[in-house]
Amino acid sequence: MCAGAALAATQAYAEDINWRQFEGTSIVWAYDIHPYADAVAAQLPEFEKLTGIKVTPELYPDDAYWNKLTIQLSTKSPSWDVVGTGIQPAWDLAPGQLLEPLDRYLNDSKLTSAAYDYKDFFPALREALTWKVKEGQIEAGSGQVWAIPHGFENIQLFYRKDVLDKHGIKVPSTPPEMSAACEKLKAADPTITPLGVRGVRFWSSIHTAAISIARSYGVHDFVVKDGKLDTGLDSPESIAFHKDYVDMIKKCAAPSFANDNWYQVVEGINSGRTAMAIDSNMFGFWNDVAGKPASGKIAFAPPLRAPNGKNFESNIWIWSLAMNAASQKKGAAWLFIQWATSKQVELNGAVAGKLVNSPRASTWSDKAWLEYAAKPEFNNFVETFKTVQDQAQLAFTARVGFAEAMNAWAVAMQKMVNGADVKATLTDLASEIRSSM
Repeated sequence: MCAGAALAATQAYAEDINWRQFEGTSIVWAYDIHPYADAVAAQLPEFEKLTGIKVTPELYPDDAYWNKLTIQLSTKSPSWDVVGTGIQPAWDLAPGQLLEPLDRYLNDSKLTSAAYDYKDFFPALREALTWKVKEGQIEAGSGQVWAIPHGFENIQLFYRKDVLDKHGIKVPSTPPEMSAACEKLKAADPTITPLGVRGVRFWSSIHTAAISIARSYGVHDFVVKDGKLDTGLDSPESIAFHKDYVDMIKKCAAPSFANDNWYQVVEGINSGRTAMAIDSNMFGFWNDVAGKPASGKIAFAPPLRAPNGKNFESNIWIWSLAMNAASQKKGAAWLFIQWATSKQVELNGAVAGKLVNSPRASTWSDKAWLEYAAKPEFNNFVETFKTVQDQAQLAFTARVGFAEAMNAWAVAMQKMVNGADVKATLTDLASEIRSSM
């Protein structure tokens, strides 16, 4: 942020609530190692200057972070004050009162600036982070606010345009088309990995490519049968999807598939060792930045859809900031959450190329961001984002037990890729999930 903009923002804050009411406090903010965290960390000196509050970021690799988050909150440790989360992990944390509901902070005129403008966040994102806890389960649609959107992602196919053009490969739109394209690519260049996709035994490998494509086949993680919730993972639609998906993984993914997380997906597409990837759209954007090896070479397309499907589906993930219910510094924690998700910090992060998918409508109407995102090196990023976002939605059923069920799905996926019978594996998976309901 330039000095003038920083000064204007500081003055605007200072003229509203008393930002120094918790001066001298130190808080800890925990998050995934992620460019979204970098976008906030780069602006922390401004927050500390504004409030007199010291913020210590604790950033962890993806798998380690989610496990540590569960341990820290479930043991009611007060050592983390603000945490990064998504909707799905928050479902599992809310019933135990491990997260602090944020309504009373949002509605307190001494704690929340009138300029904060909570309604500027896209309605779908606000609604997704608002629910009731009823009889230990999630009742979506209304209730308390459990976290504030910080950035979000939709799932897309992105690809090295230069690699596909070189080998005359048309951008695939279905898993069978992808499988055929992968075989053609491998025949032309055996050193290339045709498709980067997550495969770790963790829910994070389900919530991107797998769930997005599965929904286009008509697959639902849970369905209501005879008035009761049941899993839909052993349905005929699910069997059809998994046969195509597993075949695609076998023909397209790297031998390291079972250990690949988003870091490997990003590295592959950036280096050119991987021709295509199905994951969060901003991974492609970050590698198109001027000066990077892949700058100007990555283009975007909607995620794959079922061969007989008319529409693609794209799951959304909402990176959010939440407050640890065990924090002993809740006032200072709220000022940090409020500042980190403010219009100015969101816009600064977007224009710096880190916080690509801002959850605020004001960012997406700002000339500075739109001019940056539309630069030639980003190819069709903005156009494809708008096309996909029109259809993107939360693909999972709101319920406690998300992590346990989706981790089991990820394990089953590995078994099928390793040769286990698809129908029998899905039957076992469904039985395992039902036994825990």
